[in-house]
Amino acid sequence: MKALVFSDVHGERDPVQKLMRLAPDLGCDFGLFCGDIVRGSARGSEFMAAKSEGREPDMSLEAVQKERGEDYALYAEFHNTLRPSPFPIYGVPGNMDAPEGRYLTCALAEEGADSPLEVVHRSMARCGEWVICGLGGQITEVDREEVFVLQYPRWEAMHHLRLFELVEGPRIMLLHTPPIGEVVDRDNGGHKGSQVVNELIHTYRPELAVCGHAHDAEGQEMVGSTLVVNPGSLRGGHFAVVDLEAMEADLRTL
Repeated sequence: MKALVFSDVHGERDPVQKLMRLAPDLGCDFGLFCGDIVRGSARGSEFMAAKSEGREPDMSLEAVQKERGEDYALYAEFHNTLRPSPFPIYGVPGNMDAPEGRYLTCALAEEGADSPLEVVHRSMARCGEWVICGLGGQITEVDREEVFVLQYPRWEAMHHLRLFELVEGPRIMLLHTPPIGEVVDRDNGGHKGSQVVNELIHTYRPELAVCGHAHDAEGQEMVGSTLVVNPGSLRGGHFAVVDLEAMEADLRTL
């Protein structure tokens, strides 16, 4: 079996359309989407400003309120653009796909409208013999936020990914946050990953873990016995095809 892996759209429709045109010829059996559908720049900026100033972020700001309508439009557009997919796609939200309730409401609204995307955030699915378990957002040590950005602390990540223990079969861990590594989390000479993700991988030992978040860190590497793949940003034209038998990724551009 083969899986199409893509991530980080950030409100851009054209690369999703191009990928869906390619999809029938990729030889894939299913897709894995690692999150960040919308832009969320006003929310994110207000969250960071409030944190640095030691205050609560303000949801009433005009720019933040304006993003609400944009979010709904971008979620609908994303689901609509995925409809030509010849195979099911499993996905999680990115850290910018906040508030969590808005993301989930839009996803549920599309479930009965022929969208191929099945959300496995805090959940799991089976595709053939493969068990897919996911948690989106930014995985942190202790920080938690689900309104301005999506952040989930260690205890919550460990709790939700325990679902792997309930079902037998080869495992795929679907995340937005990368582990700290040599390749898949590199960002301007530093790291954008989380040590918590490394621990999740060592604890649950999936055959494959996929992630995004670090837009220019497309690549693959081993963390323990797990192949970790960051396809890079689809907004930047990057995606990957993973051969689940050979357990290796073919990194591609549109």
